[in-house]
Amino acid sequence: MRIKNAIKRFSDFKVAVIGDLILDEYIFGTAERISPEAPVPVVLQNRREVRPGGAANVAFNLVELGAKVVLFGVVGDDPFADELKSILESSGVDTSGIVTDPKRPTTVKTRIIAHRQQVVRLDRESTDPIDSDVRDRMLDRISELIDGIDAVIFEDYNKGALSEEMIERGIAAFSGKLRAVDPKFQNFWNYRGVELFKPNRKELANAMLRQFYNTSDFMNSIREAHDRLETQNLLVTAGEDGMYLSNSDGIVHIPAHKRDVFDVTGAGDTVIAVAVLGMLAGLTMNEAALLASIAAGIEVSKLGAATVSPDELMQAVDDHWDELYSQIEVL
Repeated sequence: MRIKNAIKRFSDFKVAVIGDLILDEYIFGTAERISPEAPVPVVLQNRREVRPGGAANVAFNLVELGAKVVLFGVVGDDPFADELKSILESSGVDTSGIVTDPKRPTTVKTRIIAHRQQVVRLDRESTDPIDSDVRDRMLDRISELIDGIDAVIFEDYNKGALSEEMIERGIAAFSGKLRAVDPKFQNFWNYRGVELFKPNRKELANAMLRQFYNTSDFMNSIREAHDRLETQNLLVTAGEDGMYLSNSDGIVHIPAHKRDVFDVTGAGDTVIAVAVLGMLAGLTMNEAALLASIAAGIEVSKLGAATVSPDELMQAVDDHWDELYSQIEVL
């Protein structure tokens, strides 16, 4: 089957990921009582886990799918940076594109979980745009490492690594490559002319400064954003409603791969990783989007920002591809 052959080809490709690097920290424990100091639970810590988040999670997803990955971003001069780079390097991610900025902290999201419920999240970060010297060091690393790269993913979490000038010069630096973007609100309209642009429905609504009261409003906004961004493919994710792909062929609805949802964290990272690899492997855009939808269905059944293996993906293709492909609808 050509879809499974495409998955096997993922290991042929080298992808650059550039954007906001995050360390996801999970503190697991039990809560047996309420604090006498305030009406909050007292959590007794049992264990701690750390995982790559943000652009680092996209890199992790790509490596787990078999691709070679070079990661570009900014971390602080702190133990969290060492921890994040150690995790990435042990998985096979090339971290030589990561720049250290002693004036910034490494972005860390700490989630405290008791009895499988998140009690609170604590964020440690700076969202100021990176300084010009840090930007120039990142661009120098790109120039040094760009040989052999097939595609680049810009992973924007509005944490400052992708400043307006960094975006402009980064897109130009990767001209001729497959360029994909996972945006947030702040820089949404700065990524014009890329090959794949993947917001979710809420991000699109925020960028358009409107609400979608019905399907017609949503479709009109997709068309308007597609034209304004001058992108080849606009892929809007919509959770249980699947995805909406807009390109020169019009708008197509891609069905969701519905499974029991445990945690939606990181689903968008999985979508863009699989969609880019599918495009590189020669799938049509409809096929690449559907494969990404299937992968997202696997990812949300796991805790936190998880990854999907090629074996899991191929098994899901065996089980669900024909049924889901028949549900693709031209709008």
